[in-house]
Amino acid sequence: MSLIRKLESVPKDLREVLLDLVEELERQREESVTKREFNELKEIVRELSEEVKKLAEAQRRTEERLGRLEEVVGKLAEAQRRTEERLNELAEAQKRTEEEIRKLAQSHRRLRGEVGGLS
Repeated sequence: MSLIRKLESVPKDLREVLLDLVEELERQREESVTKREFNELKEIVRELSEEVKKLAEAQRRTEERLGRLEEVVGKLAEAQRRTEERLNELAEAQKRTEEEIRKLAQSHRRLRGEVGGLS
C-alpha cells in the first residue's frame, strides 16, 4: 500500500503534520551531500593537493634559479664597473700619448727649422 493511501486514513491535522515532515525530509535530502558527491569532492581535493605540491616545487626551483641569476648579474655588474674603469684609464693614457706626440711634433718642427738654418 502506498504512503499516500495510508495517509488518507490518518486524521487531517496529523496528516498535514506528516506531509510537512515528509516535505522537510525531502528538502533536506535534496540539500544534503551524497556519499558519491563527497567521494568526488575528496578526489578533487586530493588532486588539487598534488597540484599545489607540484607548484610549490616549481616555485622552489624558480627561486633557486633566480638566486643564481642574481649572483651572475652581480658579477656582470662588477665586471662592467672594472671595464669602465679600465676604459677611463685608457682614455687618460690616450690623452697623455696625444699630448706627447704633439710635443714631439713641435720639437721636430723646431729642430728642422734649426737644422735648416744651419745649412
